Amino acid sequence: MIKRKLLTVALAAVLALGTVGCGSSSQAAEDSESGEVKSLFEHSSSKDDDDDDRKDDDEDEEDEKDDEDSEKKDDEDEDDSDKKDDDKDSEEKDEEDEEDDDDEVSGLSEKEIIKKLGDDVESGEFAVDDAIYELPAKVSDFEKHGWELDKENSDEYIDGERYANVILKKGEKYLHLGTENYDDYTISYKDATVTSVGVDKSFDTVMYLPAGIDSTMDMDEVKDALEDNNVDYKDEVDDVTSYFEDYLIDTKDYHVVIDFVKDDKSLLSIQVSKDIDDTSDYEGAPEAEVETADTEDLDIDYTRPKKISELTDFDLDGDLYSIGAPVSEFLDNGWEIDEDSLSDKQVEGNSTGQATLIKDDMSLLLSVENNNSETVDIKDAVLTSIIVRDAVNSEVWGNIKAGDSTDEVKEALEDAGMEYEESDNYISYSDDRVYVCLTLRDDKVTCFRVEKM
Repeated sequence: MIKRKLLTVALAAVLALGTVGCGSSSQAAEDSESGEVKSLFEHSSSKDDDDDDRKDDDEDEEDEKDDEDSEKKDDEDEDDSDKKDDDKDSEEKDEEDEEDDDDEVSGLSEKEIIKKLGDDVESGEFAVDDAIYELPAKVSDFEKHGWELDKENSDEYIDGERYANVILKKGEKYLHLGTENYDDYTISYKDATVTSVGVDKSFDTVMYLPAGIDSTMDMDEVKDALEDNNVDYKDEVDDVTSYFEDYLIDTKDYHVVIDFVKDDKSLLSIQVSKDIDDTSDYEGAPEAEVETADTEDLDIDYTRPKKISELTDFDLDGDLYSIGAPVSEFLDNGWEIDEDSLSDKQVEGNSTGQATLIKDDMSLLLSVENNNSETVDIKDAVLTSIIVRDAVNSEVWGNIKAGDSTDEVKEALEDAGMEYEESDNYISYSDDRVYVCLTLRDDKVTCFRVEKM
C-alpha cells in the first residue's frame, strides 16, 4: 500500500512537470519558425505576457486537477487497503471460527457426546473416541483429532477413480475408513473422500451413535436403545453360519450396520456409510506427486525361462514368463496396461497391486508385489499371480495348452506323476511354491491361473 501510494504521487509530479515543459517547447518552436530565436526564459511582449498568464492559469488549474486526482487515487488506494485488511481479518476470523467448531466437537466427554448426538440415528452423525463426525468427510478431518495413517496396513496414495481401505491408528486404537478417489488421477490418502467408517471389538476404539448407542453395548442394550427411540431397523441372521446377527438401519443414502455374535450377544462391529449420487462436489483434490524408484536402483532377481520346466513357468502368445517376472517383461512383448481398468500406476514399498494387460483381443489380470522399501512404478512390480483369460494362445507346465480336452489334461498330469483335483469346472494342481488352476468350458481348457503360494 505505501509503495503504491508513493508511486501515484510520483506519477502526478511527472505529469505536472511534463505539462509545463510541453507549453515551453511549443512556444520555442513558433519563435524558431519566425526567425526569432529566444531563450526559453526571455520575457515576451505584453500580449504574449497576457497569453502566458492565461497559459499559466490553465497550467495551474491542470496542476490543481492533477493534485486532486492524485489525492482521490490515494484515497481509493487507502480504501482498497482497508478493504483488504478487512478481508484478511474476516478470513482470520473464519479460520478461528473453524477452530472453534473443531473445539466444539472434539475433546468431548462421553456425557457431552451423548448430548450433542441426540436421538436421531438417521442424522448421519457419529462419534469416535472423543470427537464427532459426519459423512462424507476427508481423512484429514480425522487426523485433526490425533489419528494417523497405519502405514503397515494402508497405502499413502490412491489411484484415480479407486476405492481404498484406510486404517488409522491413535496409540493402541484403530479405525477403519472406506475412502473414494473421484478424480481420474492419483491423490494422497489425506484428500480422499471418506464414505464409511467402522470399528470392531479388536480395535480398542469406542464408536458412538445417536440414541445413546455405543460399541461397548451388547445386543439387548442396543435393541432397547433403538426401540426406546422408535428407530426402524431390520434384524438379520447370517444364513450361512448363523454365527452373526445384524441390526440394519437404512435411509435413502445413509446406512448403519451393527454386527453381533449371535450366541453371546456381544457386539462385534459397527459401520456407518453414506451413498453419494453426485460426486462433483468431491472432485478436484490436489494431484499427488508420487516419486518412484529408478529401475536401475532396484534389485529385481529374475531370469526369463528358456523352456517350461517348472510349475512357475508358462507361455503366452509365443513368449515365456515365470512367476516373479516384472511387469515390464510383458510390456516389452507388446502387452499394454488397460487404462480403462483398475490398474495401479505404482506400488508402494512392501505392498501389493494389480494390473490388467491387453494385446489385440487378449487380456491378462496380474497380481504383483513390491518387495522394496521405496514406491515403484507398476512396470517394476513383480508377478505373484496371473489369470489368463479367453482367446490367449497359452501353455502351462505339463505341455497343457489352451483348447486341450479334459481327458488330455488328466493324461498329461498322470504321465508326469502330478496329483490333481477336479470338478465340473476346473482341474487344479500344485507344489510347495505354486498353485495352477485350469478353467474348463465345454470340456476344454479356456483359462488358467498360476499363483505363488
